[in-house]
Amino acid sequence: MLRTKLILLTFMFQYILYSQNINISNGLVFEGEPYIISNPNNSNHIVVAWMGFTGGPGLSIKTKVSFNGGATWSTVKVLPHFASTHKSADPSLAFDNLGNIYACYIDYRESPDSGGVYVIKSIDGGLNWSGATKAIDMYVDGSKKPIDRPWMSINPINNHIYITSKPAPWVSAPNRAYFVASTDAGTSWQAVRYIDTTGYLIGNLIAQPMATNTVSSTGEILVIYPSYVASQNILPGFILARSTNDGASFTYQGVYYSNTSGSDTLAKLGYKLIADPSNSNHIVFVYLSKMNGDLDVMILESINGGTNWSTPKRVNDDALSNGKMQDLVWADFDEDGDLALAWRDRRNASGTGYSTDSEIWGAIKWKDSSSISANFKISDTMAIYNALYLTQSGNDFMGIDMLKDTLNAVWGDVRNGVLNIYFSRKSLREGTTEIQLLSSEKIDDINIYPNPTSSIINIEGSDILNIILIDGKGSTLEEFKGANQMQLSMGNYPQGKYYLYIKTKEGTVFRKIIIKK
Repeated sequence: MLRTKLILLTFMFQYILYSQNINISNGLVFEGEPYIISNPNNSNHIVVAWMGFTGGPGLSIKTKVSFNGGATWSTVKVLPHFASTHKSADPSLAFDNLGNIYACYIDYRESPDSGGVYVIKSIDGGLNWSGATKAIDMYVDGSKKPIDRPWMSINPINNHIYITSKPAPWVSAPNRAYFVASTDAGTSWQAVRYIDTTGYLIGNLIAQPMATNTVSSTGEILVIYPSYVASQNILPGFILARSTNDGASFTYQGVYYSNTSGSDTLAKLGYKLIADPSNSNHIVFVYLSKMNGDLDVMILESINGGTNWSTPKRVNDDALSNGKMQDLVWADFDEDGDLALAWRDRRNASGTGYSTDSEIWGAIKWKDSSSISANFKISDTMAIYNALYLTQSGNDFMGIDMLKDTLNAVWGDVRNGVLNIYFSRKSLREGTTEIQLLSSEKIDDINIYPNPTSSIINIEGSDILNIILIDGKGSTLEEFKGANQMQLSMGNYPQGKYYLYIKTKEGTVFRKIIIKK
């Protein structure tokens, strides 16, 4: 797994029906399990976190932030380890209603075990992080070590923070899922409790019972978790737990029971519970099911706060029972109730099952529609299956964020022979794609002025290889060799928005919007 490979990425400058993908991590070994979030008050403010190597004893959590919709990005920040021998994993992110960002992740060591689930805060949009606290200790439940796959959500009413987790993967069943809350912005944490209870138990047969949580627009905590106890229901299924008092008590009800939820043992069988911010009674559960013979993406909806649920609805629109497996599912609501879904798709691969080539696809369910849209590509290339990376953990989740009808997506694939994180940004309501290129950490080396301009653009930098000018429709207007100082005449072009792409000798591509006035 620890092999080194030079990453080369060629950018195709064109407008196409699916979005161009940007290698956001550029790691040489392994980068996985990304999480993405946008500022609810500023759709151009995006934060991404993922797991990657930094030369220490294991993985670390890396973050980047963009304040202009992905046109340029900050340098990588590595979140701290809390002991020199620790490694980190499983990031999640959330904004509070004051604009602060919280990152949740595990930092731990095996043999002898130590560490826990930590939460760290940024008050400057994700550029810097400080004030970490331990939310869950490795030994809070004896030998069970409840520090795996923590998911975090923040109450939009009072900024209380909630985390669910499960035992470490090396802990054998029986296991349970856990819940913990902070009512003081992460300064301190309440006692950790089990999320399941008598009559609604997880049972002894589920080794890794992941609980996923969300918060409604009115502040109700919603948690869904798996269960398989014959005395409760002869079929395995999912149970919804609800709380209006920061998790001090929960009410419970079954959501869905079926014996068709699994198939290929390599499949990434994650699931997601999300609440509609525009309607506190609207909840969606997204999961995978083989009810049609192979794994499909399915959704269940409730329009009365989780009391009743719809029948399962298939999301991917490839042919039924074709042996083409889907997995790596994720979903998000935007601010007015539009639902975005994304997953890893194999419909165009030559083989079947998990061990074949894949793409990332998506679909939309608009708030005023009862149907799911035709599926569309999010990735711009087929990723060739690579057993070295894809049969191991670390690529179990992707992430999407939907805000103002714009879909941001991040995922890991191995198109360049190494597991890296790719980023895509797509305008969905208009049916067009706006190219968003990730700049390197040397963005300040390129100076472009004046902008807006009525005639001349000055370009100054170092090691400029070539420059491309593209109009608002995606057509290339000019392409020429670069120099460290040069001028570009815009006098013959009409008023409007243009895109300037500058490639350096290092292979880095900078993107700049030019306004001709």
